[in-house]
Amino acid sequence: MKYNAPMPSLGADMDQGKLMVWKIKAGDEVKKGQTIATVETTKSAVEIESFRDGKVLELVGKEGEELRVGSTIAIFDIEGEEKKVSEAPRLKISPVARRLAGQMHLDLSSVKGSGAAGQIELKDVQSSVNQQTALSPRPTSIINIREAIAKAMSRSKREIPHYYLKTRISLDALLEWIDERNKVLPAVDRLMVPAVLMKGIIQAIKEYPMMNGYYVNGAFEVKDSVNLGIAVALKSGGVLVPAIMSAETMDLARINTSFQDLLIRTRKSELKNRELTEGTFTVTNVGDLGSHEVFGIIFPPQVALIGLGRIHKSAVEDNGLIRSGFIIDITLSADHRVTDGLSGSRFLAQIEKIFLNPSMLEEKNESTGNKATTQRDFPRDSA
Repeated sequence: MKYNAPMPSLGADMDQGKLMVWKIKAGDEVKKGQTIATVETTKSAVEIESFRDGKVLELVGKEGEELRVGSTIAIFDIEGEEKKVSEAPRLKISPVARRLAGQMHLDLSSVKGSGAAGQIELKDVQSSVNQQTALSPRPTSIINIREAIAKAMSRSKREIPHYYLKTRISLDALLEWIDERNKVLPAVDRLMVPAVLMKGIIQAIKEYPMMNGYYVNGAFEVKDSVNLGIAVALKSGGVLVPAIMSAETMDLARINTSFQDLLIRTRKSELKNRELTEGTFTVTNVGDLGSHEVFGIIFPPQVALIGLGRIHKSAVEDNGLIRSGFIIDITLSADHRVTDGLSGSRFLAQIEKIFLNPSMLEEKNESTGNKATTQRDFPRDSA
């Protein structure tokens, strides 16, 4: 029987999209999860997937055509499915579920509702996140990306009661530890300072899980996986926040490799959608030419963000004596609905403890094939 494949909703503020390129043609057999087309929105170019098996009967949408969300873009022959899938019915979805789906760029046509009369509830959206389409973050323009960022940050500041904390940490012990390790590592395996700092933050999150999760529907949901979002400044302008997925399962060597890989794929526009939509905690840094401190804005529905300032030399106290040493100013932006100044201070204190005692970063290493180069400051394309 026939199934009218609709233009998916790839965000709460998306009304229409431009069908750029078909990846299929009439007569093709299509499998669930197969990329069928590239659609351009005001934010990015998105590769959309089929959520059902079937045979392509007709490509209704034309390349270059602007199509409204919900309109038919292709007709499939679907075998063994009930007649109801031959239409693109009007979706029933709760407001909070629609909001989260928009934040995660979830194709709502793929979500089965568990509520009354098939209404899509929050839990349905959360359970369907792993069915996200693969996203290529190629912006239609720098202005569009910055407008999207501005909208998200404006909403964050309007809806989230932020509080801010700052601490200054000596990095002499950590940098010396990195240098000693790099002396015995092949050049391609040497540790990068940003990766080591992120590993320390990940370990601190394990001790303070209330910093890792989503605040939705008036409640906080802690996440077991630490998907560490990293703010990356694009050379063409704008910022993306891809995440190292399941970072809590990685040893330092894998974090080192994953960090570099994420930067490279961000520059090449080769990120997966879930890397851009499933971050549970964000780190932003200002790079080796940036300021000494940065106070970030929380990326909803997350509840916390760490800002890393530029590593620099300053006067430090050492056993009652003043000397010159390397320091970093670390800031915490957190959601007062979930944590408070006391828990936030303890979280920062745990990060400091790890940085002052870098042996805490030691874990049983796995073979990761790192290709890192040592450097004392942050890569200039991270933000």
